Amino acid sequence: MSDVIVIGSGFAGLATAIRLQAAGRRVRIVERRARPGGGPTSSRTAGLRSTWGRR
Repeated sequence: MSDVIVIGSGFAGLATAIRLQAAGRRVRIVERRARPGGGPTSSRTAGLRSTWGRR
């Protein structure tokens, strides 16, 4: 059972979850993607790094 549900694991969502947990709340983070981080995304193909999304 969670005290708080944080929707999205972008920078703001993760920072909020950390502060709430430090304050003693039980936190659940809900993210639609398979990885945390929100909009900014990067990948490496053939040794080249590509970055896109919000900065």
